[in-house]
Amino acid sequence: MDTRTGRLALALAGALLSVTPVPAPAQAPSPSTSPLNPYSAATARVQHAQDKGIYYGQKTEKGAFPFVVSLIHAEADNDEDGIFVGYFCAGSLIGERWVITAAWCMMRENENKQKVTVDPERVNIYAGSIEFKDGKRIKVKRVIVHPQFVPDSFDHDIALIELEESAAAGKSATIALATPETESAVAAVGKKVTVAGWGETETGEQPKSLRHVEMDVLDSTMCNRNIINFRKTTQLDAWAKLARIRFALPAGIAEQLRTTVANNTGNVVNDNMICAGKLRAKRDTCAGDNGGPLFAKAADGGFALVGITSWGEGCGQGPSGLYGIYTRAARYADWVRATAK
Repeated sequence: MDTRTGRLALALAGALLSVTPVPAPAQAPSPSTSPLNPYSAATARVQHAQDKGIYYGQKTEKGAFPFVVSLIHAEADNDEDGIFVGYFCAGSLIGERWVITAAWCMMRENENKQKVTVDPERVNIYAGSIEFKDGKRIKVKRVIVHPQFVPDSFDHDIALIELEESAAAGKSATIALATPETESAVAAVGKKVTVAGWGETETGEQPKSLRHVEMDVLDSTMCNRNIINFRKTTQLDAWAKLARIRFALPAGIAEQLRTTVANNTGNVVNDNMICAGKLRAKRDTCAGDNGGPLFAKAADGGFALVGITSWGEGCGQGPSGLYGIYTRAARYADWVRATAK
């Protein structure tokens, strides 16, 4: 390819990508749409707008994972139905006053449709319950989104929430983060992991009781390749057609654009992420599971947090080779340690 033509194609690819869909958060049902972020969707529910978990998992027994908490809209009514309606993401207690979740969960749209961090007074945490009753509702003191979070790619999809009072008493407990030193023992490829949340199930319903499913850590290179191939198959032709129309391109240039994109793909699943699922099975996370924990049994018999539910290309798509992507907790152990104090 002529160097100048190649540069033009790359420039047009960048312009086109700026107006095309981004990865879907937490296995949202359609990767071709850009859904409201979880907080904004909860705002619509709390205001009584019409609203339309874990895939192929099971109901969690009381007390099984006492570190899992739900994030709820601060304006939600303080009863079971109100808290359920106000739920928008999950999180994990990593300290008596600290919750870790996905950065995407802590964003909202302002009046100019810009994504901004949710104000602390707009969020509550509900701890000590696998349902939306008999737990403890706690106000939030601070919200800290990772400074390098990129909403368009879900890179650095991690946030910390400081609580106004302790949650780790009675029916709650904390979970330790995997670290670079311990990660290989609990999160190497092939290791058994569990994910939990209140997200949409395979029936299309959002449960009132926490659900979980056991999966495996999968090879990230394989997951990346499958996602890239899926996007090539389902999106590249449409991108090239859109570019030709929007920029009045000759057909040959539009095809060069398509070829340039196809031959220069990178890692959408990068080193800050971990891939998990069950080969050729539909076990998965889905819309509503954002921010929840991906965890494993540690050597001391307790649990280690190895990932945070982040994004994917549809729910239960394992048989098609598409698996859930999680923020890799060990990559952020130092940031968490330095920030959560």
